[in-house]
Amino acid sequence: SSGINAEYGEDQHRKLCDSLIKVMRKDAKNDRVIVPMLKTVELALTSIMLEEELGNYFISEFVKLLKIELTKCGNVPKLLAAVSPLSNCLQFSENKCALTQISLLLCHRYPRVRKGMADAFYTALVTYDDALANSQEVSQILETTVWEDPNNIAGLREKRNRICELVGVKPPKLLAPTNKPAPAPVNTEAFDSYSDLVGRAGY
Repeated sequence: SSGINAEYGEDQHRKLCDSLIKVMRKDAKNDRVIVPMLKTVELALTSIMLEEELGNYFISEFVKLLKIELTKCGNVPKLLAAVSPLSNCLQFSENKCALTQISLLLCHRYPRVRKGMADAFYTALVTYDDALANSQEVSQILETTVWEDPNNIAGLREKRNRICELVGVKPPKLLAPTNKPAPAPVNTEAFDSYSDLVGRAGY
């Protein structure tokens, strides 16, 4: 960390941030580029001490682009690659945009994504212990909740919404039901797992 900062000054940091944002814009929705890019963003956020103004600029642009990537995304490796960069955005003061995306992933349909987001969020709160108000209570909820539980989604939403209240962001709203006839019940976890398997198999 200190070595990187000694080698590169603020101008180089800004050029790096601009380059990362430019690539994410240019290759939006190209997972072969975006997934490695998310790992690069994670490295940049954890290895380089950005000035507050530059950091706030970068996370604002990054989260806007990441929101596009994650909307209706069913690629589990991509979703999991996003949780650590999002959590490391918390080190900067203008972190509400990241918290909103974190709150969505805490109740994602994939249990692995919920668990991964909760773990990364908890680690970030330990690392940046003064980043959020009520961080101790948030950490307790994150640590004691079984986020991968497939049978308690309503309970997980309650926990998530309490976290939103504690950190000062609006909890995500459930989509309003349509007037279309309700489909027959399906095992969504099994379907998601099957879809994930088929997707990874290239069909």
